[in-house]
Amino acid sequence: METDTCWKFRWFWAWQDDHEEEWLGSLSREGWHLSELGVPGVYYFRKGEPMRYAYRMDFQTSRMQDREAYLQLFRDAGWEHVGKMSAWEYFRKEAKPGEEPEIFTDPESKILKYRRVLWFLVIFFPILFILFSTSWRHLPERGEIGVALLCIAVGLLLLYVFGMLGILRRIGTLKQTIRK
Repeated sequence: METDTCWKFRWFWAWQDDHEEEWLGSLSREGWHLSELGVPGVYYFRKGEPMRYAYRMDFQTSRMQDREAYLQLFRDAGWEHVGKMSAWEYFRKEAKPGEEPEIFTDPESKILKYRRVLWFLVIFFPILFILFSTSWRHLPERGEIGVALLCIAVGLLLLYVFGMLGILRRIGTLKQTIRK
């Protein structure tokens, strides 16, 4: 018995949004259309007719005063807002054969998107640093719990650095396309 809904867990890094968009598009071509977004990495799909959808994502951290105007801008361009996961906004549009619709039509606007992601990480870095330094200072008095907290803090710190470097690499690649 085949069900008409399913969910999938898949992890992507912020600089891999093009891979995520392609993955969602390939599922739509198989008839599984994104219907809802859950916690980061969890996607809900509904079975339907196979479609050639182009999925695109935008990163918005600010509480937009005029969210409706933001969404209307995309609707006016033919994009359907599918949902939001964390600060990522998901849109889709039916693509004609040989066509790849884009919401960012130039490298400069993509660079601005990745800079928003980078600033988001930079803003929360002090919180992570405080967690790291607090764990380090209290390590002797907390015993095994202190060691566990320190390991978690170091892991998060390394993930943060890895994420920042990945985004900086993506920005650098886009800047190279501008210079050519």
